[in-house]
Amino acid sequence: MIIKSKLKQLQCEAIQLGATHAKGIPASSIVIDERVRLKCLIPLCDKYDQNLMCPPNLPSLEEFRKSLKKYSEAMFIQLAFEKKRKVSKAEMRRVGLRLHKIIHQLERKALSLGYPFAAGLIGGSCKLCRKCVGPHHPCRHPLMARPSIEGMGIDVIQTAQKIALPFDFSSPDRLFWNGLLLID
Repeated sequence: MIIKSKLKQLQCEAIQLGATHAKGIPASSIVIDERVRLKCLIPLCDKYDQNLMCPPNLPSLEEFRKSLKKYSEAMFIQLAFEKKRKVSKAEMRRVGLRLHKIIHQLERKALSLGYPFAAGLIGGSCKLCRKCVGPHHPCRHPLMARPSIEGMGIDVIQTAQKIALPFDFSSPDRLFWNGLLLID
């Protein structure tokens, strides 16, 4: 069971690291939907079977559901920024890397606070390498690579709405990157 003061420490840390929002939530409020994982296949994502942190290289949704039931708390992390013009792939990658670093540092902080099973998930695919080594080679960054939140079947839109955080996937003015830290 997580102590509320430690959860508050993690929230403050997330904001200091640059998160727009960091919200502690019951792990039971995380929405898993098979259709989210299906979107990795239809239309086929260019990261499918090319990125070690994306399907089919992740646990099955049933395995993830079983693991998720063992967590009591989570922290939903959100980065939001205004789009003043079309966002380039390089800018998208930079924001993705920023989220990745926040999640990694929060996971390390949770470990230091006594939560050995803390596990971070990132929005989109792993961005640590410009091109992933793929499923037949060892990861270049095994201690930093984190799985895709969507690849684990988490419905980010429904989860954000359920916990009263802003998220509009189709917004022409704002871009949202979301991550999750499982804590127990």
